[in-house]
Amino acid sequence: MYHSPAALMTRVGAARLVLGCLGVALALLLATLGVALYRGVGDSPLGASDAAFRLAPDFTAETLDGTTFRLGQHEGSPLFLYFWASWCAPCEREAPLIERLWREYEARGYTFVAVNVMDNRDDAVAFARRHGLSFPVVSGGDVYLDYGVVALPEAFFVLPGLRLSGKYIGELREEDFRAMLDALAEGT
Repeated sequence: MYHSPAALMTRVGAARLVLGCLGVALALLLATLGVALYRGVGDSPLGASDAAFRLAPDFTAETLDGTTFRLGQHEGSPLFLYFWASWCAPCEREAPLIERLWREYEARGYTFVAVNVMDNRDDAVAFARRHGLSFPVVSGGDVYLDYGVVALPEAFFVLPGLRLSGKYIGELREEDFRAMLDALAEGT
């Protein structure tokens, strides 16, 4: 079968155009991946980090035992603010640690408060009872939105005056937990 030179040139030109477009698309993809890696997209957000704001938003919420808790009433002491849910496996594992450290740090003037989010009240009450949580545990409603909580568990470490010192996303390890609590006493 005979193809005229003009027909061959059209086919060659079309093939070059397709290859050129694929090359440009590949270059754009690689550039996008490079920018994403440079900006840390895909990095694990777990662990200690800085909070995105300087002052802890005040809130009032009902505790699981029916009393009212207002964060602002505790602004004179170091605060540990913990967002959790009964269905959260890391929350289940770290609850005994939090209760144990609460008993130790309460004597040093700290306030711990756990904010239950996206949970059934009966499940939250059962969780708190099962772990013997003796610090304030509140039904948080939309409080987590004010704090920009992105995952559970998430904890905020708050200096006197409701000034944020830092946050921790994920399951707390005792060493990190103690270090962040102790930093509150040092005012850092």
